Amino acid sequence: MADWGMANEVWGAVEGKLPSLGQAVMLRLFKDHPETKVYFDKFKNMSQSQLEKDEDLKAQGTTVLKALGDMVKLKGNHSSNVKALAATHIHKHKVPPENFTLASKVIVAVLTEKYPSEMTGPAQQAFTDVLRIVCTDLEAEYKAAGFKA
Repeated sequence: MADWGMANEVWGAVEGKLPSLGQAVMLRLFKDHPETKVYFDKFKNMSQSQLEKDEDLKAQGTTVLKALGDMVKLKGNHSSNVKALAATHIHKHKVPPENFTLASKVIVAVLTEKYPSEMTGPAQQAFTDVLRIVCTDLEAEYKAAGFKA
């Protein structure tokens, strides 16, 4: 069972830093999983050094983390958020559901590096469990929509 309370405690400590955290998450995602850049027209032909200076990347990362934070705060009652997120990523962006799992792992890694006192072992597990639930719910929406990569 996911510890939504612990995930929310961590989120409360980091929420004020979304632009810098979002940028760090996107940079790490593109570095560790360069195949994900293809789904971002603005960024797919940019070098890592260009991405590091790009304000649109920071804004994109902020958007990603804000959506995640909104779901964390709902403590599992996130079905309408998941449906909306899945709909845009299925129909508009054409992003396969596996990318959410990749991004989740990057988010936990970045939070752990930047906030080691908040992201203790149990907090890492709580965040991992919460993100696994969100990803599983997203995958169910993709399956229901008949998504084909």
